[in-house]
Amino acid sequence: MNDFEADAGRDGWARLRFAIVGPLLAAPPERGALRGTLQRLAAQTWRHPTTQAPISFAVPTIERWYYAARNETRDTVGVLRQRRCKDAG
Repeated sequence: MNDFEADAGRDGWARLRFAIVGPLLAAPPERGALRGTLQRLAAQTWRHPTTQAPISFAVPTIERWYYAARNETRDTVGVLRQRRCKDAG
């Protein structure tokens, strides 16, 4: 896999993660309703960004993405991109 393919894969994951938590950022749930909303999102299946196979995510994972995107001031999608391993290449 070359760098371009790796970057495209990371962008696909970032877009998927943003598609999941983006509605929460646009219309935050009422106080005390976040856990239930996260549980509903965790119960859904999504399409894997490269294989298109069904995939689901746990509540803590979606919660981590939500807070990472919510706390980012510049690049809300970019913060959800997979990081390149420090020891790669």
